[in-house]
Amino acid sequence: MKVITCQILFIIISTIGYGQVNCYIFPEGSGERQACELCDKAIKYPQGSKESQQLFDEAIAIGPKFAWAYYEKSVPYFKRGFLLEGLDILNEAIRLKPLEYLCYRAYWYWQYRNYKLCIQDLETYYNLPKAYIQFTPGGEKDMRIILGLAYARTGNYSKGIETISECLNTYDSENDFGFADYHSLGILYVKSKQYDKAIEVLKKQLLINEDIADSYYYLGLAYKGKQNKEEAKRQFEKAILKLNDIGRYYNANAGFRVYLSDVIEAVNTLQK
Repeated sequence: MKVITCQILFIIISTIGYGQVNCYIFPEGSGERQACELCDKAIKYPQGSKESQQLFDEAIAIGPKFAWAYYEKSVPYFKRGFLLEGLDILNEAIRLKPLEYLCYRAYWYWQYRNYKLCIQDLETYYNLPKAYIQFTPGGEKDMRIILGLAYARTGNYSKGIETISECLNTYDSENDFGFADYHSLGILYVKSKQYDKAIEVLKKQLLINEDIADSYYYLGLAYKGKQNKEEAKRQFEKAILKLNDIGRYYNANAGFRVYLSDVIEAVNTLQK
C-alpha cells in the first residue's frame, strides 16, 4: 500500500473517515438525506451540547441507517471519558459501515489501554478488502503504527516491530514519515534489546524531529545496553534538557510515556 505525503493524507483521511458527509448523494426526501441535513445543523452547535445531541437523535430516528449520525453523537462521550456510553452508540455506526468507523473505535480502545480489543479491531479492519490508510484523529500517527505499539504493550515486541517496519516500508520517501514514526520503532528495538538497530533508527528520528525528549532517553538506554556509559549519559542529559523545555514537541500516542524521574533514575544507575 503506497502513500503520498503525510500532510495530504491527513486531509484525505479526515475527509473520508470522519469528515462531513455530502447530503446530496442521497435521494431527496429519503431518510438518509433528512438525517444528513439534520446532522449538518447539529455540527454547527458546540460538540456535546444539548442542541446538537437532540438533533442527532432526530437524525437517527428519521434515518436509522445513516451511520455518520451515530458516529457524531458518540464523539463527545469518548472525549468526556464515558467510554461505555460512547461505544453503545458508535457500535451501530460500525455495524452499518465498518470500513469507516472500526479504526475510530480501535483508537479509543488504545486510549483507554484496552490493547487486546484495539488489536482485534485493527486486525479486523486491515483484513477488510477495501481497507485504506487511516490516522489517529489528530493526524499524527498511522493506525498501523498504533497496531504495532498495541502488540508491544501486550508484550509481543517482535510482532510490533514487524508491523511498524512493514508500515514504514510502504512510504515512498522520508517526506512521508510522521514526526515520531521512527521513534515508535526505536522504542521496540530497545525493549527487545536490539540496541544497534535502536541506535540506527533513533538517530534517523532525530534527523526528522530533534525535539522529542523520549527519543534521547531511549537512545541513552540503547547506549547503556551496549555498555557505552559516556554516550548514554550524554543522551540522558539531552533528554532532561528537553523535558524541562516547555516548548518541546509533545509526542502524542507514544505508547510508552517517559517522565523526568525515569531519566534521572537512568542517570543515577550509570553511576553505580
